[in-house]
Amino acid sequence: MLYRPLVRTSRAALWSRRLGGIAVPILLVTLIEHRADVIETAHALVLVAVATTLGIAALLSAAFGFHVIWERGFVGARSASLGVVYGLMALAPAIYGGYAAATHPTLSDISTDWVDPPLFREVAFARVGSSNGVDPPPPEKIQLQKAVYPDIVTRRFGIGTEQLFNAAKKVVDRNGWKVLQVLQPKEDGDRGRIEAETHTQLLGAEEDVVIRILADSAGAHLDMRSSSRFGTHDMGQNAERIRSFFAALDTAVAENFGQ
Repeated sequence: MLYRPLVRTSRAALWSRRLGGIAVPILLVTLIEHRADVIETAHALVLVAVATTLGIAALLSAAFGFHVIWERGFVGARSASLGVVYGLMALAPAIYGGYAAATHPTLSDISTDWVDPPLFREVAFARVGSSNGVDPPPPEKIQLQKAVYPDIVTRRFGIGTEQLFNAAKKVVDRNGWKVLQVLQPKEDGDRGRIEAETHTQLLGAEEDVVIRILADSAGAHLDMRSSSRFGTHDMGQNAERIRSFFAALDTAVAENFGQ
């Protein structure tokens, strides 16, 4: 009688593939549906946490599976390898977030005016139920911002408030931000303000922007505040948003007024 040796498969390797195969669809569906406004940010964060936990479990199972395969001669290397791939995919947002958090200060609300940050009005209604309110940052956070982002300050322009408002509104529209409130100057010298909603790059979590334009002796100056609705760490995105806005605003002002 022909002898056939018993072939045993590592259960850990199989579970690694299964757990990873569940984690990746949860993550992808969550990101897609959140960006499509099908699910709220709070629910999306919970689902991302679930996907991350499953991804970690997939990697641990894969590690144990490889150990069993090596020590006992079990089969299942392909399943364990897929578990590693799926697990790393599910952990991608956490890995990116961890790196960004480690390389940026713990801030979630950035303003060009350190003494009198522009205030949110319409955003207060949109932030009901979010983890962050609309009050200006506490003094210790302002001091931290001054230390790490000394370049983010009030910008002054040699044009009137009406002209500066039109240039700022053009940039807001080009960026695709959702405008929540507008106070348009009726003539030069009047104040102007824009409140808008935008989103983070990866998860698409809501973040808010308020722009304030006031007249001064040189023409007009503009202050901007960018704030995250959720979490204590924006991973540097609010500061980068303000920098990008000012770069685009300089271009818009030069296009329209040659300054």
